[in-house]
Amino acid sequence: MTARAASRSETDAAGDGSRSVNAKVYEALKEQIISSQLRPGVKLIHQDLAERLNVSRTPVRESLERLYQEGFVTRVPRRGFFVAEIDEDEARELYEMREALELFALRRVLARGLTAADLRKLDSFNVRYHELVRDGMTRERMLVDRDWHLALASLANNRVLLRSLEGVFERLILKIRVEGYRTVRGEEALREHLEMMKALRAEDAGRAEQLLCDHIQGARRRLSSHLGELAR
Repeated sequence: MTARAASRSETDAAGDGSRSVNAKVYEALKEQIISSQLRPGVKLIHQDLAERLNVSRTPVRESLERLYQEGFVTRVPRRGFFVAEIDEDEARELYEMREALELFALRRVLARGLTAADLRKLDSFNVRYHELVRDGMTRERMLVDRDWHLALASLANNRVLLRSLEGVFERLILKIRVEGYRTVRGEEALREHLEMMKALRAEDAGRAEQLLCDHIQGARRRLSSHLGELAR
């Protein structure tokens, strides 16, 4: 190997190593946001994060820029980066997208028909949701609710649709402060799930679609109220 080739190889290796560190830091920070170790509204201090992850500040800075571009963190001039919180406009847009995707999926599911195994799978999420209702609004309860909706949408057998819906839920759940979120809708949401299950078993498409629309719009109104309370 020539000296020039060796030098290029070393440079490429260093570049690959830097990209690997950046990717690991990015994934670690994103996972901490997803798992709520870094909660919505928390300030992200470069040095603290670098020490926590045992890296230099450079991959932290680059990872935060990437997360900013993806909407997981916000950047405030002269104040720095913060874990993103959802606002009224984004909430409206996400719930509009969610409703459109879930209704399209539901129509495909009903046209195909549900098997006994499909219904049992959906029932299992409602059983777990019922167990969590008494604990108030927890992130786990939000995730189980999400999983019920994704399980129903998955029966449409459209992977692009499902990935899009997963992205909508990810942005909604990651950016909502659980603290102070009113819990009274837990029982109501469960009843709505169970009513939808009745409509699915009866293959009543009109009833199922109306229940799903009402359910999603109710969740949107509740989030809007929560955001209003946080703003006061």
